[in-house]
This record gives sequence, C-alpha cells and structure tokens, in this order.
Amino acid sequence: MKYVLILYLCVSGQTCIEEKVSPVEYPKYYDCLSDGYIRAYSSIQKLGVDLVEENKFIVKFECRGVKVENIWKY
Repeated sequence: MKYVLILYLCVSGQTCIEEKVSPVEYPKYYDCLSDGYIRAYSSIQKLGVDLVEENKFIVKFECRGVKVENIWKY
C-alpha cells in the first residue's frame, strides 16, 4: 500500500475552504506523515502572520492509503 497526502485549509477549524492532494505517492505512512507536517508549516508561512491571525487559519492533513496493483508491462 502507498499513501497520498491531503491538506485542508480551514478557518477556525470549522469550515475547510481548500483541499489539496499532493501529487506524490509515499511508500510508507511515516514518510507521508512527516511530509504532512512540513507542508502544513510551509502553508502557514506562505499565508503570512497577518492573514493567519486575521482568519485563524488551521491546516489539517491526512495520509490516505491507496492500493497499488502490480502492472505488468511487456
């Protein structure tokens, strides 16, 4: 199983206004989780202090497992 990272930008934890699926497939849950924290932190830095303070943004994320089937190529 591989994992994909989904980030959510929410206002005050109530309403999520944006959802972003990372184009990366992670081989391990640990890798996805680690990158989730890095990307969440990066997201609030890009928004900036004033915007985050004004809107009380929260970045949530999840690592969702996806089944990967073996594909044989001839």
